[in-house]
Amino acid sequence: MKLLGISLILTGIAYASLTLDEIFKDIPSTISTSDYVFVVDVHTQKNFLFYKKTLIDHFMVSTGSKHRYKGNREMKEGVWRLSSRMNQNLAPIYGARLIYLEKYNKEKQTFVRTNRAFHGTNEPENIGQPTSMGCVYHFDQDIIDLYEYIPKDTLVITKKMIGDSFKGSNINVSLLPL
Repeated sequence: MKLLGISLILTGIAYASLTLDEIFKDIPSTISTSDYVFVVDVHTQKNFLFYKKTLIDHFMVSTGSKHRYKGNREMKEGVWRLSSRMNQNLAPIYGARLIYLEKYNKEKQTFVRTNRAFHGTNEPENIGQPTSMGCVYHFDQDIIDLYEYIPKDTLVITKKMIGDSFKGSNINVSLLPL
């Protein structure tokens, strides 16, 4: 499993277009931050997992499609959090697990339930391309691990583009206690 054991620790992280601080500044001060934070890069179709602002893992995903379905289903930029979970009686399109997303509403200063979610997929060949109906598809084994180990209310930041690679980072392999 990727979440336990050897993980990458990156210090002095700067994205090609955004710094780590610029990404995390999107979290309103009125929100209690969580130890874990996901950053979904819609451009690269990657979901980065941070623990206390240290990158510990990343996952290839599929976010919303602009053209595959009627209407634009692209993932919008915003602040979300993981909500209720399902692991039984799922339609095949949702894969092995489903974790709903609530979106932060700035005007109401609260999280609002949505029909968006992190979940598996019965179309793993589409991972890495924006082909979903608006959710964040993961490989089934990845969503099973996230479902088991990542707590409810973990924050998720979605960005159109944070960059294709990490630049100017010091990379050390280390063991992280989770």
